[in-house]
Amino acid sequence: MYLKYLNRGDHLKRKFILTLAFVLLLAFATVPAFASENVQLQVNGDAVSPPCVSLVDSVSMIPLDTYAGLAGADVQWTSDSEFVITENGVNLSMTLGKKEASLDGVDLTLPLEPFKTNDGAFIPLRAVSEAFGFVVDWDGEQRLVTLTRSETRDGMTVSDLLAKSTEASKAYNTYAMEGLFKIDMDVRADGEAVGEAPQNMTSKLTGQIQNEPFSVYMKQTIDSNIVDPETGEKIPEMVMETFMNQEKMYMKLPEQEDWLVQDLPFSPEFWKQQQDIQSDPLKAAELMKEMGIFLNYGNDVTVNDTDYYVVNATLDMDKFKEGYQQILQQVMQGMSQDPASESPEDMQKQLMEVFENALIDYSYSVLINKETLISDIIYFDAQLQLTMEIPRDEEPDVSEPQEFKMNMKMKGDFTITDLGGPFKAPVVSNAKKLETPELETPELETPELETPPASNNE
Repeated sequence: MYLKYLNRGDHLKRKFILTLAFVLLLAFATVPAFASENVQLQVNGDAVSPPCVSLVDSVSMIPLDTYAGLAGADVQWTSDSEFVITENGVNLSMTLGKKEASLDGVDLTLPLEPFKTNDGAFIPLRAVSEAFGFVVDWDGEQRLVTLTRSETRDGMTVSDLLAKSTEASKAYNTYAMEGLFKIDMDVRADGEAVGEAPQNMTSKLTGQIQNEPFSVYMKQTIDSNIVDPETGEKIPEMVMETFMNQEKMYMKLPEQEDWLVQDLPFSPEFWKQQQDIQSDPLKAAELMKEMGIFLNYGNDVTVNDTDYYVVNATLDMDKFKEGYQQILQQVMQGMSQDPASESPEDMQKQLMEVFENALIDYSYSVLINKETLISDIIYFDAQLQLTMEIPRDEEPDVSEPQEFKMNMKMKGDFTITDLGGPFKAPVVSNAKKLETPELETPELETPELETPPASNNE
C-alpha cells in the first residue's frame, strides 16, 4: 500500500526506485552508532569508525556487541546481569556492576565493572582483549587504542582461507541457493503509521548463479500477516522474479504475468572490473579493505555433522560511504541516456541524499566447509532505516505524504547447493521495456528485498 506514493507518476520515477533498490544491494554497512568520546580504535592496523570507545574513569570501555563482532567472539547471557564471552574455546564470565570475573575458572579482577545503558552493555576493552590474545596499546597524544592479533585456523589466516576457498569455487561455474528470512517492518508517512506497525513477514528466496557467461535468476516469495485495511483480509502471498545477464535486467512483479526489461544499471567496464576482482583473492581483499570491510574468524561450528570454519564480516560506515560514492559514479555512468529522463548526475545526487540519511546496520557470517573449502551457509542480520522526501506533482494531492520513513529488520540464512548443476534461465523473450508509459507498477505491500553477499569467494 505505501509504495503507491513511490509508484505514482511516470516511468522515470519507477526507474529511479528500481535503480535505488539495485544500489542499496551494495550498501550493507554494519557498525552501529554509539555514544562515544573522542577515542579512536584500530584493529590490526584498520581504523574502526565511528568511534565506539569511551573513557570512563580513565578506562577504555567498548560496547559488548561491538567487541564480539570485531573479535569474532560469541556472547551468551546466562541471566539478566551475567554473560559469557567465548572464543576459540576460551570463556570469560562477567557480571554487570561487578569487577569480579572468571577466565576459564580462574578469578580475574576487571579495572572497571561492566555496565548497561540504553545503547547496550559496555565492557573494559583492554582487560577483555588481552584475555583473548590481543596486544593492546594506548597512544595518549592521539587518543588511540590499538588491538593487534594474528589469528589462524589450521595455519591459515583469514586471507589464506578466502584465497583457497576462491580457488576451490572456480571448479564450479554454477551453483544454486535457497534462503529463508524473517522481516519486521515499520513504515510511516508524515509520521503516521502506514497499516499495522510493525509488520511481520517471511520471505523465501530461491535461485541460481552462473559465473560464465554471467547470469542470475532469483525468485522471492513473501508471506505476510498484513491485513488490507479496506477489505479486512490478509494480503495474499506475493512472488517476484528477477533475472540478470551481462546486458539486461528482467523483472516480473507480483500479480503481473509479463516480464519487464531494462538495461543493466552499470557499464560493461564496471562489470569487467568486478569479474577481475572476484577472480583474484588479493584484489578482492584489497577492495574489501578499501571499502572498510573487516573480516575475522568466528568460532568453528558443526552443522548437520559437517565441520565449518566461520568468517565474520563487519563494515566501517565512514570508509564504506567513501568507496560507495565511487561505485555509484560507475553505476550512473553506465545508465542509458534517455533524453526524457533525469541525468545520471541528478539521479546520483538523489541516491546519495537517500543513502546519507540511511542507517544500515548489517553483519553476516560465512560458513566454509573444512573438507571442500566451499561456502555452504551464510547467516545474516540486517537493519535498514530509510528516510525519503517524496517530490510533489505539479498538481499535488494534499492527502499524499511528503516524507516517507521505513525501519526494516531482516534476519535469516542462505544455503549453497547444486554446485556445477545446469543453469535454468526463464523465458524472457517477450519482455516489455520498463520505460513503456502504459505499464503501471502494482501497489505493493513491501519493497523488493535484495540478497546479501552470497558469493562463494566472499
